[in-house]
Amino acid sequence: MKNNPFIVRGIARWLMLFAGGVLLTVVLLFADIPFWAVFAIIMMLLLLVTMGWPLYIIYLSRNVKKIDAFLAKNRSNAIFGYAYAVGHEPADRVIGALETILQTFKQPKLQAVYAANLAVWQRDAEALHRLAIHLPSADYVNYYTACAVLMEGNTERAETIRQSIRKAWMSHALQAGIAGQAGDRTAYRREAELAAAHSRGVQHYIIVSLFEREDSLFPIPS
Repeated sequence: MKNNPFIVRGIARWLMLFAGGVLLTVVLLFADIPFWAVFAIIMMLLLLVTMGWPLYIIYLSRNVKKIDAFLAKNRSNAIFGYAYAVGHEPADRVIGALETILQTFKQPKLQAVYAANLAVWQRDAEALHRLAIHLPSADYVNYYTACAVLMEGNTERAETIRQSIRKAWMSHALQAGIAGQAGDRTAYRREAELAAAHSRGVQHYIIVSLFEREDSLFPIPS
């Protein structure tokens, strides 16, 4: 246990939380606040502390190191394991992580998005065209269709499709992919930075990680 920083930090965090809860309870009781109100306040604060931080990391943070630490700690979850693999593992392990998600989660929307992600990693433009029409929103349909078109080398059509995408990070990611195929490294770096700037949480981590890899064409939604 001494050699596992996650366990040590976790125990320390819970001890501090417990001590803080006890101290706050005493203070509130001495302030003549009814016990039921003290209990409600403590429970609300406990939920805020225990749930608020993970939700912030997953959906709002742009701190790649903190997101990476969270993913490392929770990579037994298939979706977090996939994101962690994007940041650390070779392509075959990322593909394996995507296959695990598809075997684990049977919700239609998740199946559609991660099956499309798998087609991107497998460079299967035909499958991506077929899967794109089943995606949950117009932006997703257009984004993955443009990805398939880029795989086929048709940058003009990809640009036409990109113009109909409203989600900023998707639009900039596609512009980066188009610039990359055109050999414009300056535009590629600029659009990659803009794609990262318009994303948050685990999606931000995936975008940053994908643009740092040499085996990915463009970022894909988490």
